[in-house]
Amino acid sequence: MGMARRSCVLAVGVLLAGTVQAHAVDGNLPGGTGIGVTVTSPTPGTLLSQGAVTVTGTAQIGAGQPVRDTALTYVVDASGSTGSACAGGPTILGCEVGSTRRLNAIAAQTDTVVAAVGAVAFGNGAATIDVRPAAGDQLVTAPGADEDGNGIRDIEDALSSITPGAVSRFTPKTFPAATDYVPAVNAATSVTNAQTQRRKIVLFLSDGFSSTDVRAVASAQPAAVDYLTFAVGTGARCRGANYNSSLQALADLTGGRCTEVLDPSTLPNIVPGVIASQLTDLSLSIDGGTPIAVSSVTPALPRPGPTSVTYSVTTPTLSSGTHSLCVTARGTDGGGAGTVAACTNVVVNNAPTVLAGGPYAGAEGSAVSLAGTVTDPDGPPAAVQWTATAQSGVDAGAACTFSDSQSLTTSVTCDDDGVWALRLTADDGLHTAVVATTTLSLTNVAPSVSVSSPATGTVVARGGSVTVVAPFTDAGRHDTHTCTIDFVDGTAVETGTVSNGQCTASHTSNTIGSRNVLVRVTDDDGGAGTAVVQIVTYVRGESWDLSATSLVPGLLTVAKTPLATCPPSSTQTTASLNVTGLASVSALRADCTLDMTNGRTTATASISGASLLAGAISLSDVQSTCTMTASGPTGASRVGTLNGQSLGTASATISLLGVATIYVNQTTTLPTGELAQYAVRVVTLLGQEIVIAGCRIGF
Repeated sequence: MGMARRSCVLAVGVLLAGTVQAHAVDGNLPGGTGIGVTVTSPTPGTLLSQGAVTVTGTAQIGAGQPVRDTALTYVVDASGSTGSACAGGPTILGCEVGSTRRLNAIAAQTDTVVAAVGAVAFGNGAATIDVRPAAGDQLVTAPGADEDGNGIRDIEDALSSITPGAVSRFTPKTFPAATDYVPAVNAATSVTNAQTQRRKIVLFLSDGFSSTDVRAVASAQPAAVDYLTFAVGTGARCRGANYNSSLQALADLTGGRCTEVLDPSTLPNIVPGVIASQLTDLSLSIDGGTPIAVSSVTPALPRPGPTSVTYSVTTPTLSSGTHSLCVTARGTDGGGAGTVAACTNVVVNNAPTVLAGGPYAGAEGSAVSLAGTVTDPDGPPAAVQWTATAQSGVDAGAACTFSDSQSLTTSVTCDDDGVWALRLTADDGLHTAVVATTTLSLTNVAPSVSVSSPATGTVVARGGSVTVVAPFTDAGRHDTHTCTIDFVDGTAVETGTVSNGQCTASHTSNTIGSRNVLVRVTDDDGGAGTAVVQIVTYVRGESWDLSATSLVPGLLTVAKTPLATCPPSSTQTTASLNVTGLASVSALRADCTLDMTNGRTTATASISGASLLAGAISLSDVQSTCTMTASGPTGASRVGTLNGQSLGTASATISLLGVATIYVNQTTTLPTGELAQYAVRVVTLLGQEIVIAGCRIGF
């Protein structure tokens, strides 16, 4: 029965708090001392990156609310032999009293688990000690009580009054001074019966051996009473020659223990340890696995209570998933050893895997499709972001835009060619953002050119200026440009002016005809775009059938009649014309045409017949033609008959004696540079000039 009781009281490893999820746990050791442990970090449910985790927190003993359900009874051997000297005091009795007083001082602290105390002094008789100054024999008091107010705790005042065979406070008593444990146990039973606490500890100190068998009185002790016996002095032993009357038997049969104190001077240091607490060690377990000792503790352990410490411990690398981290605090008090554990759970998460795809290729200014991938099976969902930076061959200031930069599948458009670095970043909020890179190679796109002025087919007089305006666009928004314009008229290719997205140049051409003017815009990457506009260069022309001029005043003059000029093209006809004294002409026709497609100008005059100077000159079937092409001007004419003589197209000069000089099929260049063609030109002796079927071109 005694051994069973002892194993129950002194069992180690008592679990005071289970491993349920908690962040701070407080409990009590078997003797009632408060013990607690707190996990400060990580907090429960914390999401962490894969790797080691540092767990921090605090632990304490004696700082919590104690369970005041323990009673102490001090049993002091006051036989005659205790008068022997003791290094720790004047006598062995003095060492016994000193140790019990020191123990009571601990029991009286605010964190004590002791609610009541009593005392017995014995020899071969025993006496319960009156522990209160009140009237009557008081067996029980509080460990810190000082009812008489003399500054000494009442129980300690009473203990100090013990002398061999007697006690003087608070009620004087005497007893025989030999040694017998049975009276002492009976007296102690009277005290423990008066105590109402659940747990009762009897501290039994003796320097001798009992003269009688203690088994009967020891076995009769209630289960709640435990004897802690001390064999004090060099001659004292727990077992002695006769076990049945020994301190060991007394301890064994009451579920306690016996301690041999060979040097009585150490007794004041040993006995207080009966109810003292100690925080012994801390450990960390992961998912219920093998505990890991916590070595980083401040202050270092073990440490007597009351005390509080901080700790830090780092786990091995934790795999992905949810893990339970439990910190266990171990301690002891007078009732034995116990533990308390606080747990927190963490979720370990793997970083996402990111692929940017590619390499990609396309053209500047055009959207290029992108397809990245992010794999993160254990979540949480990662936020993604595309970015683009110039890598090589890209103009300063160039940039890219994404249709949706926060979507894995998107498109990117960059405003310059070259090689771009693309970055796909995934951030799940738990890890350093994961980045994958690839490249985007973009080719140059040539400028796109048009001509806004002049309109195609525009006609321009020879020697007139034409201004070409050619707007252009370029997908490479940061490209620089040059331009040239070839007017295809034998002159050098001109360099145009580039400004505000257009190329301009002005030009004067002295050639005739239709030409496709070529505009070329070139970017700084060598890409060129072209545009063509058709212009037609021309000269004016005119034709007429009859005209007369004179340098002599009073002579008859006739304006060019009928007169056809171009542009625009025109045709003039007159059935007949009669100028008295000068000419009579029939079937007059004058034509002037400009071919807008090639710039050819043709002027033609014709008559069917004419009579000049009162019949002196008779003509038939007369025609002249002036033509201007890219090859230059030409003139031709013919005269059917002159005064009945056939002439044709040959040039001739004919004199009518005393009347006039007649020039036939005459081609001439005028002082102003135009070409003139006269089928018949008559110059009279008086200085009058008459033209039949004339034309002029190039003015």
